[in-house]
Amino acid sequence: MSKAISVTGELAGKVTDLVAAEALAIEVVSSGDGTVRVVESEGRVQCDSSTLQAGGWITCEGARTMASELGIPVRAMGKLIDVLDIKIRNCELGCFE
Repeated sequence: MSKAISVTGELAGKVTDLVAAEALAIEVVSSGDGTVRVVESEGRVQCDSSTLQAGGWITCEGARTMASELGIPVRAMGKLIDVLDIKIRNCELGCFE
């Protein structure tokens, strides 16, 4: 099964550019179901196991799990959440709190 990120609106370009730059084996789709959805959030809303809230936050464990589900390296996941202005909480290294 092909892995996909479902993104609409202004965020689609950012995610598509990152996927291309990192040569990730995932598809960016504007409609339909993706392994992960990317949505705009209003404030620092927590991301869940299948949705990245742009401008929100995610736990370190959650980011690692999502990277595994997408089949991408953790470093690429870090770049993705950085592009989406998602903050890390409960960092396993103690770098971000």
